[in-house]
Order: sequence, then structure tokens, then C-alpha cells
Amino acid sequence: MPENRLKRLLDANEHAIGIQLRFGTPAIAELAGLAGFDWILIDTEHAPQTPITVQSQLQAAGCTATTALVRVARNDPDLIKLYLDMGAAGIVVPFINTPEEATIGAAACRYPPRGTRGWGPHRAAGYGLFEAEYTNMIDDQVLYFPIIETRESIENIEGIMAVDGVDGCIVGPVDLCISLGIPFQFEDPAYLKALSRVRDAAVQTGKPACHPLLGPIDDHENMQRQIADGVRLLLVSGDESSLRDAFKKTLQDLSFLKE
Repeated sequence: MPENRLKRLLDANEHAIGIQLRFGTPAIAELAGLAGFDWILIDTEHAPQTPITVQSQLQAAGCTATTALVRVARNDPDLIKLYLDMGAAGIVVPFINTPEEATIGAAACRYPPRGTRGWGPHRAAGYGLFEAEYTNMIDDQVLYFPIIETRESIENIEGIMAVDGVDGCIVGPVDLCISLGIPFQFEDPAYLKALSRVRDAAVQTGKPACHPLLGPIDDHENMQRQIADGVRLLLVSGDESSLRDAFKKTLQDLSFLKE
């Protein structure tokens, strides 16, 4: 059975660096793993991905040491089951606003009696080569992260994080700001207060919270302060943003040719 590297790092109280993938290209998933990202997040919520493209990325990532999570479009047990059966090591679900909603998603990731997941792994269990081994260990290895992105979810964050089977959370910064009535105002005191409440709930429950690092990544002193405050689950980039920034940098370096 492949190791869940992300879970190992988080259990050891170490930080884990991740990247979100939207292009649906197996080569990018493989490259991200080979480059050394601890985890990748395959986004099916905001990108035109299909089960076939997701499985191909899981297969490519499986050639590396990275841990592959899938971001589903909604808190749907059938969707969760599908991607876990494909071999996703964890599930990320948007717009989880209450402990009750978190309980539904967390249960969908585990087999009875702990959860409600229906049995039928295929690639996840080596296409039948190690069904018993997979079934016996996966409940303790799978990860479930709700996305916190509304005022309601902030009001309920302590209860959400306390749910059995919730392994941490990820903040959705833009939607959270919109919900708070301050679109894209990431320095607004209301947004910073919300992040602080998420961080406090994470510390209280001993579960990691992933929220956008404040300030540039190359400000190492600032980054170290935030990590010291408990930030361990880091989602630092995406395939779209990385390629966009690389294109812009290349053209900027060659701008003298247009002068």
C-alpha cells in the first residue's frame, strides 16, 4: 500500500507544502510530485475535470512520493466514494458550513461502522490485488478536509473542527471575503479575525488548518512566524498561477526587444 505522506507529515507536526492542479494533465501531476511537493490537490470544483482525467492524474502522481487529494464540487457521498475508489488519499469539500455537513462528508470517507462509505474500491485496492489490506487500513489513512469559506462556517468553526473524521480544514479566501462583505480585501480586520479564529480552532483540536500565507513567500521571517503560530498545511501555488507567472516573467525579461 502506498504511504500517505501528507498524513505522516501532519501526524509528526511537520509542515506540508502543496499545489492545486486544474489543467487536468497527468504530466503536471507527475512533475509536481517529482519536484518535491508533499501533496497535490486535484480541483474538480472550478476546472473542467472528468473522472477519467482525475484517475489519470492519480496514476501519474502514484509514480512519485506525493499525496494526491481530490477537491470535489459538493458534499456528495457518491462523488466522494468515486474518487476514493480511484485511489485518492483524501477528499476536500467546499462550502462546509456546519458540523452536521462536516459529519456527512467525514462519514462518506470511512466504511461502516465508523462511516457510510459503500465498498467497491478498484484502483485504490490494486484492482483487486490487495482488497483486504486496503479495506482494513484506509479508514485510518484517508484524509477529509472541509473548505471554510463563509461567515456561517467561521461561526461554526470550533464545532466543524471537532467532528470525528475531520482531519483539518482549508480556508477559501476569496469566497470568505465575499461572504464577509469585503471582496478581495485580504488585509481587512474582519478577514484577519476570521483567519485567527480558524487558527485557534485548529490549535484547540490539534488538527491543521490551511489558509493563505500572509505576505510574499520569499519573506522567510514572516513565513516562519506564521508557521510558528501553527500553520502546517500549506497550499502555496497552482498549475495555473505557476505557469502564468512563468510566462509573464519570460516576457518581462525579453521586454527590451519591444523597446
